[in-house]
Amino acid sequence: MSKFKVSVIIPLYNASEFVKDTLDSVLNQTYENIEIIIIDDNSSDDSFNKASEFQNDNVILKRNIDKGACAARNYGFELSSGDYIQFLDADDILSQDKIEKQVEVLDGSQTELAVCNTVHFIEKLEEGNCVDQAYVYSTPHPEEFFTNLWGGNILPMHMIQTSAWLTPRTLIEKVGLWNEGLAKDQDGEFFARIGLQCSGIVYVPEIKNFYRKHNTGENIASKKQRKHIESLLLTTNLKEKYLFDKSKSKEAKKAISTLYKWVAMESWPAFPDLTEQALHDSKRLGGSDFSPVLGGKVIEILKNVFGWKFAKWISYYGHLLLKND
Repeated sequence: MSKFKVSVIIPLYNASEFVKDTLDSVLNQTYENIEIIIIDDNSSDDSFNKASEFQNDNVILKRNIDKGACAARNYGFELSSGDYIQFLDADDILSQDKIEKQVEVLDGSQTELAVCNTVHFIEKLEEGNCVDQAYVYSTPHPEEFFTNLWGGNILPMHMIQTSAWLTPRTLIEKVGLWNEGLAKDQDGEFFARIGLQCSGIVYVPEIKNFYRKHNTGENIASKKQRKHIESLLLTTNLKEKYLFDKSKSKEAKKAISTLYKWVAMESWPAFPDLTEQALHDSKRLGGSDFSPVLGGKVIEILKNVFGWKFAKWISYYGHLLLKND
């Protein structure tokens, strides 16, 4: 099985505190035929120096000056030579046999994707929480997988983190690299595009991807400037196209409608025009009853009594007042 080479591509930006643990988790994999490609995106801390301590014949370290994580991943792909690609964020960790087990189940396939569960943690792996068990499974019908993931059935919408996947090189070459024009949900767009062109998804339940959660608001997932919300709206437009090219079932329409409802809620009240645009698209597909928890007990009462817009308005401006106090 080791005849298949795996390229682990790591975009690196100001992750000095975590990059050693991440690299150790790759170097300690039970699978041996691995190359590691680290692309530093103009880090202002000592991330590059920390990563340089790991350089050898199988660890490539390059700089990619301030072009973003997508460009770093694309540069890493250009430098790579693996049959399979493991995209890995510089603060996340792979279970020791993650790559071996996924290569084993793919067994040379260049048309399928391998996936595993993700454990969300803050500091200690053993204190992490896995919440995606109901969403991750093997199927020859990727359109059903993404429909379920995006809230098209009885489950609420969810996500699968970047590092959970193992992707065949030729599938990426066929479908295309990361979209460098996106400011948010780049991974959601990439794996929707890749996944909905694959021939099947293969789940390996005994391995794990460990996703480090941050409470600083500095990671991309926390960003909510206008360019980030516009990017969410664009990625939802693209996901609609990718899914509807495969299925226009009522469940698929519900899934995309739910994604638009989520964008509407993310943009309110800061960008009401984007909210209305997203709600229009959600209603175009039949509307959605998506209603996530917006805050504590008081906010939830306000949501239930006066609606989510009022509750988010109170939460948003209350936060601004406290921040400026």
